[in-house]
Amino acid sequence: MNLILRERTCKLILEYDGTDFSGWQIQPNKRTVQRVVEDALEKILQHPIRVIAAGRTDAGVHASGQVTSFKTTSEFEIKRLKKALNAVLPYDVTVIDAVETYPEFNARYDAVSRTYHYSISNRRLSIGRSYAWYVKYKLSRELLIVATRPLNGTCCIEGFSKKNENDDYSTIIYKNSWTFKENLMIFEISAVRFFRHSVRSIVGSAVEVARGKESPDLLLRILDAKDRTLAGPLAPAQGLSLVNVDYGEKIT
Repeated sequence: MNLILRERTCKLILEYDGTDFSGWQIQPNKRTVQRVVEDALEKILQHPIRVIAAGRTDAGVHASGQVTSFKTTSEFEIKRLKKALNAVLPYDVTVIDAVETYPEFNARYDAVSRTYHYSISNRRLSIGRSYAWYVKYKLSRELLIVATRPLNGTCCIEGFSKKNENDDYSTIIYKNSWTFKENLMIFEISAVRFFRHSVRSIVGSAVEVARGKESPDLLLRILDAKDRTLAGPLAPAQGLSLVNVDYGEKIT
């Protein structure tokens, strides 16, 4: 008699320090977050696992709220999975939560928005240097706000994105704001979707405005022209973190 195993869909919320990773997505002969997580799951669940992420972070980019999904036929108790994974994962990846969710859940395609933070420091850091971009130039906080103001509502962010196979670079930006805390300037942006390098390009362009190298309408001109060559230098990866993924009311 053949035993029919029930397939379950599970969701993990992950925190990771991207410093020593070559990004999220599996690459040959490189250490990636996806490979580390899949190896840990396969060790515990005893069968091959493919994990889907809400956002494919680049090399050096961090996450405090990455959401992933995977399917398993293992009967391993979900309430024990978080502890089991954290016992075998390296210290730069931590499972914040693990739950079973509805069968059709897909961490990438079911997301309704993603939120990133980018941190800039106006002084050299020893503690925290892996999580912020030290900009040695004097920056106008007012101009940072003015520069990013056009990023609102339905936008085509082709001019801020690395060229690839995409034909459509449109998104909906729900929020962009700056928070200033002592030596830190923190940019928060939430949108339906982002493309490779888009947040780092936005920040790099805003910094050029804030240091007086470009006019305050630079980002508006980039949006209108859809021309990456107009954008400022790419902000370093270490300042960027994926902090939240929203699924509306669909997710458990």
